[in-house]
Amino acid sequence: MLQIIKKDGLDGYEKVISDLGLSGNPNIRVSEAVNGDEVNGFGVYELSADALTIYMISHGDDLMLADGILRSILFLAAVKGVEKAVFERGSEDIAKRLGIIKSGTVLEPVSEVFGGCEGCKSAKD
Repeated sequence: MLQIIKKDGLDGYEKVISDLGLSGNPNIRVSEAVNGDEVNGFGVYELSADALTIYMISHGDDLMLADGILRSILFLAAVKGVEKAVFERGSEDIAKRLGIIKSGTVLEPVSEVFGGCEGCKSAKD
């Protein structure tokens, strides 16, 4: 069964992170799409109190997989009340193909993607 999970640590992604110019950034995170022991795709991002920055979505040309990875990362931000997502280093291309953003590189509010998120921190304020 395919699951998208937030990875503990960055093991196995050092080269990807280096290639993105993000080495040494302690706030970088990776979420993986896994099916059993197989990794089918992943996303590289940074989540702060003010914004989510998405650097890469690796999906092997599977748009449904890309959509799942991207939405799971956006959901991590939404439940913490972070309503701004910035797409960088080419990740905006996939976000536009999926209709997450129409133009530019910023999605605000993030919860808009979920049609309003009753469980999100911003909905409770």
